[in-house]
Amino acid sequence: MIKWLTCLWVGLLLFTSGIYLSTLLTTKWVVIGASLAVFGGILMGGSSYFLPKPIKK
Repeated sequence: MIKWLTCLWVGLLLFTSGIYLSTLLTTKWVVIGASLAVFGGILMGGSSYFLPKPIKK
C-alpha cells in the first residue's frame, strides 16, 4: 500500500511543480517545467500498477 501512495504523492508534487515552473517566461524554465509535469503525470499514472488487486478465492 505504501508503494503506490508514495508514487502518487511524488508524481503529484512533480506535476504541480512542473506546472508552476512552466509559468516562468523564459524558454529554459518552460522546457524544464513541461518535462517535470510529464514525468509527474507518468509517475501518477504508473502508481496504479501498484494498486491492490482483488483476490478471488
